[in-house]
Amino acid sequence: MRTSSHTVQHCGRKWHGLMVGFGLVTLGLGIFYTANWQALQQLPTLAREIDVQHHAPWTPLDQVSPNFIRALIATEDRSFYRNWGISFQGMARAAWVDLHTGQFTQGGSTLTQQLIRDLLLSTAKTITRKVSGILLSVMATILYTKTQLLTMYVNEVYLGDHAYGIGQASIQYFGVPPRQLTLPEASLLAGLPQAPSLYDPLVHYHLAKDRQRQVLDSMVQDGQISLQQAHQIFEAPLHFANAVHQSLR
Repeated sequence: MRTSSHTVQHCGRKWHGLMVGFGLVTLGLGIFYTANWQALQQLPTLAREIDVQHHAPWTPLDQVSPNFIRALIATEDRSFYRNWGISFQGMARAAWVDLHTGQFTQGGSTLTQQLIRDLLLSTAKTITRKVSGILLSVMATILYTKTQLLTMYVNEVYLGDHAYGIGQASIQYFGVPPRQLTLPEASLLAGLPQAPSLYDPLVHYHLAKDRQRQVLDSMVQDGQISLQQAHQIFEAPLHFANAVHQSLR
C-alpha cells in the first residue's frame, strides 16, 4: 500500500509540474502575442516605407510575372501556400547545422520568416531572435492572407544593385516592368534574395548564372519545368538594360 501511495503521489507531482509548465508557457505566449500584435499590424506600412525610402514603385502581385512568383517559391519556400509561416523541415536542418557549428548562422527561413526578419527584427544572430521570428511568422500567417504576405515580400526584398522590390529590380536589370519578365530573366532574379550582392549579375555574372541553375533545378524538382526546358532557359541570352553590361556572357 505504501508503494502504491508513493506512486500516486509521484504521479500527482509530475502532473502538477506539467500543468504549471504548460500554464507558464501559455502565459508567456499570451504576453508575446499582446506585445507584438500591434507591430504586426504595421507590416504593410513598413514594407511601403522601404519602397518610399529607396524610390521604388509599389507593385501589386497581379502585376508581377507568374514566372517570377513560380521561380521564387520553388527556390525559397516550396510549401509557402500550405505552411503556417514556418517550415519544420527547414528549421530542423538549420538547427542541426547550428548545433554542430555552435553558431546561429543558418536560416531555414520561409518567405514569411524572411519578411518578418527584414521588417521587424534586429540583425543579431541569437536564439531569442530566432524564436521571436518563428512566433511572429505564425502570427503573421494568421493576420494576413498569403497574397498579402507575398505582395509585401516581393516589394521589400533587396535584389542587389540598389534595387528594392521586384518592380525596381526588373526595370533596373532588364528595362521591363515586372509583369513582362521572361522565365530566363525571372529565374535569374529569383536567385538573388539569398545573397543579393554576391549574385548581382552586373558584378558577378557567372556566380549569378550558377545561382540561376540552382533556381531552375528547384523548379524541375517541383515539377514546374522539365530538365530540357531548364537547359533551354539557362542557355537563353539575357538582355540587360544597361548597354555597358550587354556583353556579359
